[in-house]
Amino acid sequence: MTDLPRGSYPMVSSGSFLAALAVLPGQDDAPRVIQQFTSIFLVSRHGDLWRIYDGASPDGAETTPSPRSTLPVRIFVPFGRKHQMRARVFALYESREIDPESLQIQLDESDIC
Repeated sequence: MTDLPRGSYPMVSSGSFLAALAVLPGQDDAPRVIQQFTSIFLVSRHGDLWRIYDGASPDGAETTPSPRSTLPVRIFVPFGRKHQMRARVFALYESREIDPESLQIQLDESDIC
């Protein structure tokens, strides 16, 4: 491998970067959340990477999830496997937290779309 000039680093696509983060070993099997400016990802306790959206219906991903969201559906899109999307429908006043444990529970309770 050749040395790069100081201050010069190879470009890594965000997809490759996220895939690399997903496979990094954690302290345990605890889920983790990766937050970017407009995206939230869950690394599940099994090491799978999921992009998360909130929407009006299971097939209508609309926005970045938020604990203040009033949209009824949380959508989980597995990295590289869109045909295996999952959705979790919330009750009217149910909590929509986005911490790792809450997202893991929501994923566990979700259904294949």
